[in-house]
Amino acid sequence: MRNILTLGRVPQELLNTAAALWRADTLNDPPSSGQSVLLLADQEGTAPAEYIRTLQAIDTAGSPVGIIPVSRNSPTREQLTRLLAQDTLRIDVARIRCRLTECPEANLPSAPPVLRRAGHDDPRSVSADLDADLLVLQGHAGPVDAGFGRWLTLCSRARHRPDDAPVFPCFGTTRCFRQPSHGRTPHSTAGLVDPAALTCPLLILDGCGTFPVPGSVFRYEAGLARALMDSSVSAAVLTHGVSASPLSALITFLGTLADGHGLGTAVREANLHMHDVGSPTSLDGTAVAPWAVLGNPELKVVGLPLLRATLHPTETGAACALPTERLDRRYGGLVALDGLPARSGPFDLTCRDGRWARGALRADGRAHLWISGSDAPSTPATSRPVEVVLAPRPKDPTAAWRRRAAWIQANRALLGRMAETYAERGGAEDFLPTLISLWDDVSGAVERVAFAATPLRHPSLAPPLTSSTAPLTARIRELDRATARTLAAAVPVIGARLFRLWSPPWPSAGRAHVTEACSCGCPLAGDVRRHPLLGLARIGLRCPACGPVGDVCAQRSGAERYGSPQEPGAEGYGSAQESGAEGPEGAEGAEGAEGAEGYVPTVLGGPRQRSVAAGATARWHIRRLGRERSDGFAGAALFDPFRQRQLVMDAAEVRPRSAVDLAVAIPEDWPPGLSQAVVVVTAGAELSFLDFDLMVTPGPPNPPAHPLPHHRTHPGSPPPSPTPSTTLRDRPRTDGAPPP
Repeated sequence: MRNILTLGRVPQELLNTAAALWRADTLNDPPSSGQSVLLLADQEGTAPAEYIRTLQAIDTAGSPVGIIPVSRNSPTREQLTRLLAQDTLRIDVARIRCRLTECPEANLPSAPPVLRRAGHDDPRSVSADLDADLLVLQGHAGPVDAGFGRWLTLCSRARHRPDDAPVFPCFGTTRCFRQPSHGRTPHSTAGLVDPAALTCPLLILDGCGTFPVPGSVFRYEAGLARALMDSSVSAAVLTHGVSASPLSALITFLGTLADGHGLGTAVREANLHMHDVGSPTSLDGTAVAPWAVLGNPELKVVGLPLLRATLHPTETGAACALPTERLDRRYGGLVALDGLPARSGPFDLTCRDGRWARGALRADGRAHLWISGSDAPSTPATSRPVEVVLAPRPKDPTAAWRRRAAWIQANRALLGRMAETYAERGGAEDFLPTLISLWDDVSGAVERVAFAATPLRHPSLAPPLTSSTAPLTARIRELDRATARTLAAAVPVIGARLFRLWSPPWPSAGRAHVTEACSCGCPLAGDVRRHPLLGLARIGLRCPACGPVGDVCAQRSGAERYGSPQEPGAEGYGSAQESGAEGPEGAEGAEGAEGAEGYVPTVLGGPRQRSVAAGATARWHIRRLGRERSDGFAGAALFDPFRQRQLVMDAAEVRPRSAVDLAVAIPEDWPPGLSQAVVVVTAGAELSFLDFDLMVTPGPPNPPAHPLPHHRTHPGSPPPSPTPSTTLRDRPRTDGAPPP
C-alpha cells in the first residue's frame, strides 16, 4: 500500500501528478503498518513541530517514508517524474565511490579502494567521482554548503535571489569565506561545486542538516536540497539535524538495498542502527533521523552483489566461509549472514587471512558485512575460502587501557620527582628525562584507546581492539623493558625508598593482609595507599625487622579482581579461569585484605639467600600475581651502602601470572658486608619496586642448596619465552654522594 500525506499548502495539480506517477493507493490516511508513505511538505507553510510530529507518527507505524519538498518554484513535473516515476535503479558496482572524510576506518590502506576515495583529494579524482552511479559523501555540512576535502565543497549560493536576504555573508558576492581554509583566496572558485550540476543516479549526502526542517533559520530555497531538485540525481539520502553516522550504518544501508528492499526501508534500517549505537541526532525518533529519503521510498537498487552465508557455531563464537573469487578487487563484497540468535552479540569480527572487514548486527539476528577483496590475481593456490569469525567481545575491552592510562599519568609525577632527585644528588646521565619524554609520546595514544567508544557499540561488527592496538602494545612492551633497566640503574643514586617520591601524596586506605614472609622470616605487613584522584592503589610492604621492603601496585581482591575480562596483551577474553581465579603458583602470598578495601599486591618476591659469599650467585625470586596480561620486565641493581660499586642487570622478562629467578653473579672482590638490592618490575606501565638487604660474606662461593629452574608458571599458563641474556656492569661510583 502506498499512502501520500501532505503538509501545508500543496497545490492540487501537483498532488494529482505525484499520486499518478507514484501510483498511490490512498491520500492523507493516517499512517499504518505495512504502508509506504510519500510526504509532500510545504516548506514555507509548515511549522517545524508539525513536520516533526508527522515524521514521528510515520515512524511509530513502522513505515518507510520519502519526502518531496514543496516550494513556490518546485517541484516541477519534470522533477517529480525523475524522482517518482521509476521503481528500479540499476547501478554498476564498478561505478560506486565513497568519500568519507570523517571516517578513519573506511580510509585504512586495507579497506576496499572504492571506500577510501577521500585519500584522492585532487581535481581529477573528484571530477571522476562526481560521475559515479552511487556517490557517498560524508563530511562537515550544513543546509547550504558541505565540505568533503580541499577539492570538493558543495555550495548552493547559486540558488540565492537578489531580493532575498542572504543566508551567508558571501551570498550575492564573488567571495567565499571557506576558501582561505584551503589556502586559496576568497575570490577563488577552485573546488566549489554547484549541487545542481550533479548527475549521479543515487547520492548519499551525509553531514549535519543537509535536509532542513521547514521553518528553520535556513530557507529551503537557498539550500542544498533545493539545488538537488534541479540536478539530475534520481534519488538522494539527506539528513535532518545533527548527523555523525558510523561506517556500520552505511553497511546496514547498502546491505539492506542489496537484499532487495526499497530505499525507504534501507534508510529506516540505517536509522534504527544509528539509534542503537547511540549516534547523536537532534530529531527525536528511532527511525526518522538523521537520514531521510529525497524521492521514492519504494525505489529498489539493482546491481549491488550480495553474498549469502550461514554462520555455524564454534568454540569461540561463530564462523563461515566465503568464496574468494566472489570478492571484487576494488569493491570487495557485501555479505548477508544468517544463523545468529536475535539480539545476540556484541561480537568482534575478524577474517582468518587478516583482510579488512566491518559490519553491523540487526535486531532479528542477521548481520551485514563489507569485506575487502585481494590485490593478488585469483589462482587455484590463492582462491581458498575466506573464513569469517565472530567472537564474543569482552564486556569492557578498554578497561585495562583506562587503567594503563591512569598509571602513566601517575608515573609521570613519580618519574619527574626521580629526575629532580637524581640531578640534585649528582647524577650526570640524562636518561631519566629521555625516558619521561618517551612515555609522554605514547600517553596520548594510550588515552585515545582508553576512552574509545566504538568497541562498546553493541550492534557494530568491528575487529577486536587488539588488532588496532598491537603496535601500541609492542611499543609499551619495549618501554617497560627500558623503564625496568633505567630505574634499576638510577636507584643507587636516588635511593630505594621510592614511595616518598609519589606526588601528590597517596592517602592511606587501610591495611592489606599479606602472608608472604620476609627473607628474615618475619611476616610482612602491607599499607594500602590510594591515589587522590585516579582509581589506583599501591601497597607499601614492610618487615618489622628489616623495615620497608617494597612499594608495589595493588588490585582489588576477590571477584572484582579476577572476574572482569581483560583485553591488552590479547591472550583470550579474560574469563575467570583465564584471569587466574584459581591463583598461580604462590598466590597464597596474597589472600585478600583487612577491611572493606580488599587490596592485594600485584608483585611479590624476595631473595633466595639471606647471605651470599663473594664470587657466588645471588638469586631473587619475583612473582607476578596481578591481572595485567602484558609481558612484564624486571631490572635489578646491587650496590654497596657507599655506592662505590654497583651491578646492574639487563631487564628480564616476567610473563603474566608467572615467576622468574633473577640471578646476579657477585664478583669475588665485592666488598663484604651489607649490600642493597633493588628490583624494578614494570608491566603495562605499572611500576613496582622491591628492596632487599643482602649480606655479602668473604670466602669461597657456596652454590645454592636447592637450585631452581629459571621460570615457574602455574598450570595452564603459556610456556615462557626465552629470557634475554643478562649482562652485568660492575661500575665504580666516585661522585662521593651520601648513601640513599
